[in-house]
Amino acid sequence: MTTQITDDFVKATIELGGLLMKFSQVKRATYVDKSGISESDTDHTTMLAIMACAIASKIEPGLDIGKVAQYALVHDLVEVYAGDVNTINFHTIDHKAKEQNEAKALLRITQEFGEVFPWIHTMIEAYEKLDDPESRFIKTLDKVMPAITHVHTDNIAVNEGFDDPVAFEGSVLARNEDMKKTFAHDQKNVMQLREVILKEIVDKKYKHHGIKRISK
Repeated sequence: MTTQITDDFVKATIELGGLLMKFSQVKRATYVDKSGISESDTDHTTMLAIMACAIASKIEPGLDIGKVAQYALVHDLVEVYAGDVNTINFHTIDHKAKEQNEAKALLRITQEFGEVFPWIHTMIEAYEKLDDPESRFIKTLDKVMPAITHVHTDNIAVNEGFDDPVAFEGSVLARNEDMKKTFAHDQKNVMQLREVILKEIVDKKYKHHGIKRISK
C-alpha cells in the first residue's frame, strides 16, 4: 500500500528537512581538524554510522547491520533540541540533567513528527532502551569516536579539558568502568578498541608533560 502524497505529508517532509539542518548546526566539544574547526552532530553521526557498519561486519558479524545503521543515524537526534554535552571530563557530567533534557527533546520530536514519521521516535526509543546487542554496540562505539578525533587533531579537545595527564587518565578509567557496568557488559571487542586507542592518547599526554605513568 502506497501512502498518498498529501499536503500534510509535504509539509512534514519540509519540516523534517529543517530539523536535520538544525542538527548539522549542533557543535560538539571535539574537532575535525588541527585548526580547531568544531565537529558537528552530522559529522559525528555520519562517522559513527559508516564506521559502525564496517566494524560490526568485521568483528560482530552476528549483528543486524541494518539495525546498527538505523540506531547510529538517530542516536543523537535529540540534541537538536537538547544540545550536546561536553563529556570529555567524566567526573563533571550532570547525568540527571542530561537525561531530563534529552527526554524533553524526544517528546518534542514525537509531538512534531510522530504522526507522519513515527519511525523516528520509535527508533530513538528502541535505541535508548538498550535492550538488544545492536543498540549496546552503537552506544559503546559512540564512545570510541571522540578518541579517534583526538588522534587526528593532536589532542586539541583533550588539552582544552585537561592540563594534568593523571586527571585525564582517571576520567578515562572511570568512564570505562561505568560503561562496563551500565551498557557495555557484552561489548568486549568494542571496549578493547576504545581502551587501546585511548591508551595511546593518554601515553602521548604523559610524554608531552614529561611525567611517568602510574598505571599501565
